[in-house]
Amino acid sequence: MFGNTETRTVEDDAAIRRIHELAPAVNGALFQIKKQAESGLTRRCEASATSLKEVIRSAKLPNAYTDETTGALDALMMHAYMKVTAEASMAAIEAGLEDEIDRRTKKIKEARENLSGAMRYKAPKSFQRKCERMLETALFSGGIRAKGPTKAKPLDNTPPVENRAKPVLAI
Repeated sequence: MFGNTETRTVEDDAAIRRIHELAPAVNGALFQIKKQAESGLTRRCEASATSLKEVIRSAKLPNAYTDETTGALDALMMHAYMKVTAEASMAAIEAGLEDEIDRRTKKIKEARENLSGAMRYKAPKSFQRKCERMLETALFSGGIRAKGPTKAKPLDNTPPVENRAKPVLAI
């Protein structure tokens, strides 16, 4: 009491008190969003992040704390979208290799939607280029092998040729 030379205003004390009251709830929500991001549930992450941002803004917390929490949320969302995009791209390539054109098309569409989400949260340009290359690879894979004869490889109807070679006599 006597040695306390720090002077703070009443508003600063109230802001610090609000931070201490909301910190456990915010940290718990961030932990839940991180678990959802790891499992690739982007829609749930998006909804949780939006509601958490609204709670933080409505609590009138200091800008430094709000900016730090928003930055952590954006990083988690970017991670979630990047993970889901990479998984969908790989699934599209695998579907193309297995000649499942419908599944390949569905996965390519899913990957493109999630790529736009990742770019919205400022994913690196190198990630975007890599994903676009993977999607291009998926587009060019599959649907090539024909089940029957084609113009390039018609059905071979010629009779088998009998071997008419003379046997070599050993001397």
